[in-house]
Amino acid sequence: MIKKILTLSLIMMLLLVGCNSQDTPETPNTETPNTETPDTETGWVPTEDVEFIIPFSAGGGSDVFARKIVEVIQRNKLAPVNFIPTNKPGGSGVVGYTYLNGRGTDNEYVMATTSSSFYSQPLSGLSPLSLNDDFTYVSHLVKDPSLFAAGKHIGLNTLEEVIDYAKANPRVLKYGGTGNVSDDAILMYMINELTGIELVYVPYDSGAEVLAAVLGGHIDVCGISPSEGGEHLQTGNLVPLAVSADERLAILPDVPTFIESGYEINHQQSRGVVMNADVPEEVTKYYSDLFKKVSETQEWKTFTEENVMAESYMDYEEYVQFSSELAEQYQTFMEMIERNQ
Repeated sequence: MIKKILTLSLIMMLLLVGCNSQDTPETPNTETPNTETPDTETGWVPTEDVEFIIPFSAGGGSDVFARKIVEVIQRNKLAPVNFIPTNKPGGSGVVGYTYLNGRGTDNEYVMATTSSSFYSQPLSGLSPLSLNDDFTYVSHLVKDPSLFAAGKHIGLNTLEEVIDYAKANPRVLKYGGTGNVSDDAILMYMINELTGIELVYVPYDSGAEVLAAVLGGHIDVCGISPSEGGEHLQTGNLVPLAVSADERLAILPDVPTFIESGYEINHQQSRGVVMNADVPEEVTKYYSDLFKKVSETQEWKTFTEENVMAESYMDYEEYVQFSSELAEQYQTFMEMIERNQ
């Protein structure tokens, strides 16, 4: 009897063990260990701070543009290193781009913003640098319309009033702009050529200096970014005359375009980022992707809207092609300037 009870107990214990092993089976680990997360960077990543050269003075359009890029990167922690904005004004951008070039080819930690003088200075022979040989194109970000405006002191309030006065008084009105062969200069020479007047060009190192000059009465009219006009457009100290754009600007709805006024002028300034020649493609791609992230933030979209910039992101491959086409356009502009000087 005792043997039967022991045998029965043993059988029940074995059955319980079998049931427990079925309830909690040991599953073999067949998955490959996850060595990276979706946020992990792959490929080249910067390990040193980046010098971000601004080839113009503080306060102008190029300076505002560059510092906003840096601000968006830092605030949103889009890069593991700092971007250090450095102003290198002089020679309508030549000083800044020459400084960039002097930092050496294939340098992974220095770059610069571009504007019209990036193209116009080499094409006009005023810079020793080559658009094809000395730069790596990283990203294009925006286009800037240009505003033709007058100082309140001259008492002229419309484009036609300025044209009529300039025709009656050749070479009296002084027109200020950034650089000798910049978009501001191009705009003036287009106005001169298409309206038959003779404004006299006065170059400055930045939009901020142009603004100070026209507000101070040192010049009469100017070419400037609408964002640089700011509060002075609202107070009436700076009088908007016409915009060089495809359509009227939301912040200046009552100001006509040149095309509306009968003049085929709609040239806009291109802004992007370049590095020296021979930067490895993986480095270029990293920064190109970084600036795409910048362009996709709400902060950047708000900035471009408030500063009247047209968003126009291009990656490093698209930017190369666009830059080549833009250089051809600037060559035509240089020939126009030469005809009118």
